[in-house]
Amino acid sequence: MRFHAAAFLVCSATLAAQDPAPRMPEDLKVQSGIVFKQVGEKKLDLLLFEPLEKKFEKAPLVVYIHGGGWGGGDKYKILRRDLIEVIRTLNHQGVACASIEYRLADGAPATAFDAVVDCKDAVRFLVKNAAEYGLDPGRVGTFGSSAGGHLTLMTALADDKQFPGDPDLADTEVKIRCVAAYYPLVSFLDPELKQGGNFENPRRMLPLLGGLLEEKRELATLLSPIEHITSDSPAIFVAHGDSDKVLSYRNAERLRDVAGENGVDVECLIVRGADHGFGGDAIEPSVAEVNRRTVDFFVKHLID
Repeated sequence: MRFHAAAFLVCSATLAAQDPAPRMPEDLKVQSGIVFKQVGEKKLDLLLFEPLEKKFEKAPLVVYIHGGGWGGGDKYKILRRDLIEVIRTLNHQGVACASIEYRLADGAPATAFDAVVDCKDAVRFLVKNAAEYGLDPGRVGTFGSSAGGHLTLMTALADDKQFPGDPDLADTEVKIRCVAAYYPLVSFLDPELKQGGNFENPRRMLPLLGGLLEEKRELATLLSPIEHITSDSPAIFVAHGDSDKVLSYRNAERLRDVAGENGVDVECLIVRGADHGFGGDAIEPSVAEVNRRTVDFFVKHLID
């Protein structure tokens, strides 16, 4: 896929200006329009999917972070058929779920750093206001796909102090128990992980870092999830298609290896025949099985 910076900026601006409100599934209980922060004139909000069965006095929480190349997409991506079933099943297990907005990276002025800040602020907001929303601030997980896979890993793995955001949320301490990522980027630095994907074009870094890699290496290091893995990192689930031409499945394998070397509980699922988004005629395991494994992972670490 050839990347054109100008086209990306136009597309990002158009997507950012749109905020469609598609019809919510009638069987789900959703609170919408919950604003968790404001940056200038821009309000960032989230959807909160309440448990469908009350199994806990305070509900565990999974926060979903959407994909879209860091420059597109919105909180309604959670309504995709391959994602909403994870939310629906967790809601039946007594788990609340949120889907959040973040500033889309266009390099002028927002970068992927700002997106991470916003994702962390969304979690900080929900933890700070856990009593109001009936949430357990000690049982929180994050979940994301594609660019959201990268952002969910950053939200869970990186030190909050490295990504200060809204001063009103600065004193809120968050301890994320587990993180699930579908087809994520795990390093901006490793050239092997860029082979056969979008990041072979060095200009792909412009909107994400605000410059080329050689100009922004320190920022690229800070935004690389595997650089933040330690023995204290939360449990990780990662799933990736072995036919992905956007981000190589070697990203998932590298994440698995680094997590394992640090003694982190990690599960890596390589989906045979699947492209980016788990598309494909005969993938193995199926999307339904990937989703089941994802739900089982969250149940294990947030409930059992």
